[in-house]
Amino acid sequence: MNIIEQYENAIDRSNIIIRLDLDKKITYVNDAFVDSLGYTKDEIIGCDYSILKQTNLKKEEYEKKIEAIFSKDGWKGKITNESKDGTLLHFDVHTFPLKDIDGNIFEYLGIRHEITEIVNLHKEVENTQREIIYTLGDVGEYRSQETGQHVRRVAEYSKLLAKKAKMSDIEIDEIFTASPMHDIGKVAIPDSILNKPGKLDEKEWEIMKTHAQIGYEILKNSQRPMLKAAAMVSYTHHEKWDGSGYPNGLSGEDIHIYGRITAIADVFDALGSARTYKRAWPLEDILKLFNEQKGKHFDPNLIDLFMDNLDEFLEIKDRLKD
Repeated sequence: MNIIEQYENAIDRSNIIIRLDLDKKITYVNDAFVDSLGYTKDEIIGCDYSILKQTNLKKEEYEKKIEAIFSKDGWKGKITNESKDGTLLHFDVHTFPLKDIDGNIFEYLGIRHEITEIVNLHKEVENTQREIIYTLGDVGEYRSQETGQHVRRVAEYSKLLAKKAKMSDIEIDEIFTASPMHDIGKVAIPDSILNKPGKLDEKEWEIMKTHAQIGYEILKNSQRPMLKAAAMVSYTHHEKWDGSGYPNGLSGEDIHIYGRITAIADVFDALGSARTYKRAWPLEDILKLFNEQKGKHFDPNLIDLFMDNLDEFLEIKDRLKD
């Protein structure tokens, strides 16, 4: 009994512990739980598990996670809760269904380790990477007399279109971060071609087209997911659905989805923005072009999603004016 008590004391002091009955009512929390989340034991014992808010989840996601947490096999994963004062806290969590000798669950035991500092540091690293990517994206755009807002609008358009296409959260975040780098290869294009006021001749156009390959070569060897995604965006955003694009003449779904999405975002913003060498196109002309190029230049399914949610794209355009 002495040894068991020492084990229990060691576990209790080094873990955040919560116990719940079959009705998901909290029956016990230890001192570490109180210290972490800020509730007193009197405030939380007897309450439903839902008092531990997970505001980062949509209703459907929350219900799915609760089902997993209180499953017969237990659960392991990450949870984000609000503390009593509203601070977001992040935890690694194990839940264990405790069973009697007949195999019937009589209680759920949750053991947590707080990882808030690690998660926040990871977010800081990601934000730093994103800021660097925006800055590099700006370099390419400034060289071709674009504005810094262009890359930010392209990022927001790409993120929104990825959401409407029901891509995963990871993919949405990757294209949001990577799409500003779509024209980074322009850093290697001569000014005489990049900023020529008139139409490029055939030789100049061939040189201009190399920026997609150059951007890919700059980024392709990175092991960072964001930069690998940026390499793919640079490489494929000038490919066309019908195979008439460059640099590889890919067609249909052989073109990476990141490239197909960025192509729409980039063209929509480029046509709708005034530049020193051109006027902004009227919205009706842009939409007419998109309809004409549906299934030719652009992925037809993505164009449908764009058209169906046009108001949201226009809101971004208005919010991020030059």
